[in-house]
Amino acid sequence: MAGKIVCIDLGGTKALCGVACQGVVSNVARYPVPADASKQEVTHFLIELISHTLSDECDGIAIGIPGVVDSDLGYVFEVTNIPSWRNIYLSHILQKRFNVPVLVHNDVNCFAYGEYKYGAHFDRGRPCHTILGVCLGTGLGAGVVIDGKIYTGRQGLAGEFGSAPYLQRTIEDYCSGQFFRNLGTDGEREYALAVAGDKRALDLFAQLGNHLGVAIAHMQLAYDPDVIVLGGSVSNSYHLFESAMRTRFAQYEQGEHVAINISSLSHSPLIGACELFYQRYGAEVVRSELV
Repeated sequence: MAGKIVCIDLGGTKALCGVACQGVVSNVARYPVPADASKQEVTHFLIELISHTLSDECDGIAIGIPGVVDSDLGYVFEVTNIPSWRNIYLSHILQKRFNVPVLVHNDVNCFAYGEYKYGAHFDRGRPCHTILGVCLGTGLGAGVVIDGKIYTGRQGLAGEFGSAPYLQRTIEDYCSGQFFRNLGTDGEREYALAVAGDKRALDLFAQLGNHLGVAIAHMQLAYDPDVIVLGGSVSNSYHLFESAMRTRFAQYEQGEHVAINISSLSHSPLIGACELFYQRYGAEVVRSELV
């Protein structure tokens, strides 16, 4: 029987933590992330979060990190939206503290793999094997599943489209929550105004969709996926930017029409982190001395 795994989706502003097992997640809790804290304080926050969740029924820990990681070593190189948290051998720290196997992976890779395993995406009636999962939140990132396997690239940088130069800044400055912050506002406020019919707010979401259409065109050319799946907090306003996004994307789209879906799966990053843990360690995990 597959073991229960403590799974964490760490973001730039919030962290979700729950217990996952074969596509089912329970005991999910949300925590504010001390993004401006020191390296030691952020690490302590994560340890405390795990301590509140880990029980004798749990056989491991799987964490999705919003930055560049070496998943084989469990090493965090950098996290853009948590500036102090870089160059951390995270799996070693957590294995020593909790004495269970630990998987450290990129958060959007976890999202993409969760969508691949349980999202039921189809291309002309056939299950999709090549999926691009795009998370629109504090920043923008993509996870790449090719023929059923996560593709991370040589240095774990595959899918880091948010850092690519675009106009005067980077793609994520125009295609994520950063777009609103750079204008001196925030997405939640503008969403409420747009739903109420405010023309300025509606225009901001149209601008967001226009930029995102260009970004997705680049993603299609890079990986030519069966389907592109959007997730993250900004995707909750999809109905406000979908038209502008699709219109712009259609100007660049190559070949046959590419399906663009919104995630309908609850807690894809947690589910995907669990499945990647199983892939690494096996579904039946036996505790062992790891120190």
